[in-house]
Amino acid sequence: MRLTDLLQLIDDLNINTAFYLQIDNQLLPWSKLTLAGDKCLLYPGKKPLTKIRLIKLVGRIHGRGIPLLAVVNDQEYPIFGLQIREETGQAVLK
Repeated sequence: MRLTDLLQLIDDLNINTAFYLQIDNQLLPWSKLTLAGDKCLLYPGKKPLTKIRLIKLVGRIHGRGIPLLAVVNDQEYPIFGLQIREETGQAVLK
């Protein structure tokens, strides 16, 4: 998945939607985003990013067609999809 794809998919979500990463059947709060050359690296942490925070972080980025990769234990995992859990206010990147 590319950054532009993610932004289009979340356009209609509530601004307080919290983002998580699902890696190896583990649900981890997505809390950090780093641009590294031609890729966008997503890192888990203690508190999940919300949609409003994500939009503020990437709003000024040019070249949003870069791929999303989750980084867990120094290993990169490509992101292929998004599951929206409206009842819990969560969006899970897989």
